[in-house]
Amino acid sequence: MVATKLSRMLARPDQQFFVADDDGRVVGWLHAAVAEFVEVDAFVVVGGLVVDEHHRRTGLGRLLMRRAEDWARTQGCSIVRLWSSVGRTAAHAFYEDLGYTKIKTQHSFVKSLDAADDDLKRFVPRVSE
Repeated sequence: MVATKLSRMLARPDQQFFVADDDGRVVGWLHAAVAEFVEVDAFVVVGGLVVDEHHRRTGLGRLLMRRAEDWARTQGCSIVRLWSSVGRTAAHAFYEDLGYTKIKTQHSFVKSLDAADDDLKRFVPRVSE
């Protein structure tokens, strides 16, 4: 299922994945996508950034973010946005150290339109700092 979704996303020009490896083993990845809404110009959103716990604080996350920012520029976007769960204080410090500004605190809502699909858990982030 993930492989199918990933190959579909990789075929789209408005989606980008950056992968970091250590001797062929994936130790980090970042998913970026162009988003466009009526009230703002197109921007890039970081949909996910994951760095293996043994490779954190090595500059890998910083490198992946820089790659996403460079890609955003090639897409004609001057803004990169991301969302981070309120409890991820170390991640917040990381993003602020990269020059990102916290612009708001908000609630996130989700509703399943399939009565048989009770798996809303996939929208709740797994937090590990």
